[in-house]
Amino acid sequence: MSIKVGVIGMGQMGTYHAQIYQKLSMVELVAVCEYNDERRQKVQEEFGCIAYKDYTELLSDPEIDAVSIVLPDNMHRKAVEAAVQYQKHILLEKPLAKTLEDGKALYEITKDYDKVFTVGFLLRFDPRFNMVKQAIDDNELGDIIHLYCRRNSPIIGPRRYIGASDLSMHVMIHDIDYINWYMGSAPKKVFAKGRSVLLKEHNMQDVIYAIITYENGAIACLEACWVLPENSPTSIDDKVEIVGTKGVAYVDSSDNGVRFVTDKRIQYPDSRHWYYTNGEVSGDLAEELMAFINNIATNTKSIITPHEAFESLKVVDAIERSLSEGKEVNL
Repeated sequence: MSIKVGVIGMGQMGTYHAQIYQKLSMVELVAVCEYNDERRQKVQEEFGCIAYKDYTELLSDPEIDAVSIVLPDNMHRKAVEAAVQYQKHILLEKPLAKTLEDGKALYEITKDYDKVFTVGFLLRFDPRFNMVKQAIDDNELGDIIHLYCRRNSPIIGPRRYIGASDLSMHVMIHDIDYINWYMGSAPKKVFAKGRSVLLKEHNMQDVIYAIITYENGAIACLEACWVLPENSPTSIDDKVEIVGTKGVAYVDSSDNGVRFVTDKRIQYPDSRHWYYTNGEVSGDLAEELMAFINNIATNTKSIITPHEAFESLKVVDAIERSLSEGKEVNL
């Protein structure tokens, strides 16, 4: 059995998706889509498959079984609607959409979709975050009293997303997804504060602090910043602390276990998400794509549901409302 796959959007992440699909034995990468003419020519040569400018042409090919949609956040709705129309299995890079209105529309068309639909929250496939979930499910930590997390990164990232996304939906949503997953309880209230200094001209937040109150009484405090200096030695500085009635769990991923200090660099390179081993992309992104393909092959649903993706977007919307209104808001 060979599953024929296409990738829509060939930026950094789309390229990783294509490279991973090429290494999977039961997958055939048959098409990619890239709007930029020069870039499209390059990826066609690199991957040796047809490269479309218009994703509707790619989706209309009946030979293609599944697609990764790796487009800017504000382009998700139309692309997913078209992919559903053409009955493709879909892996959509997070978030579900840029606005709550678009997210609701996508939730409605995917909640009972008879093909595989998943959203790329790759921390679900990170062994560290998964071990914590297992401990919670085994009642090893007891009831969660509170949780603190942070996700800080260099200013290189937001410069790529000007106009297409912002800090809450592009960065903080990773933490929102796994915290909702951990809590097993619905988020009810959000209070957020932010500050815009280095990214003010682009109307983007530099930093956000958010406190989420859950139905079970637990509180989560989230910190996200994406204006660290360009020469920061780590690409992501993230930490989690969960305090329960029976125990505590910590995740500290900023030191990735390998460091280089040379005349060329001072760096703690990524050893989690999309690093290369023996010339191939590995890490939790590869695990995520393999799970997607396995769902297709075994006719099973993804562990990440449309409802969960929509719930995460609701929290993002509440954060943005709290920032603009200067007060705690209800979901």
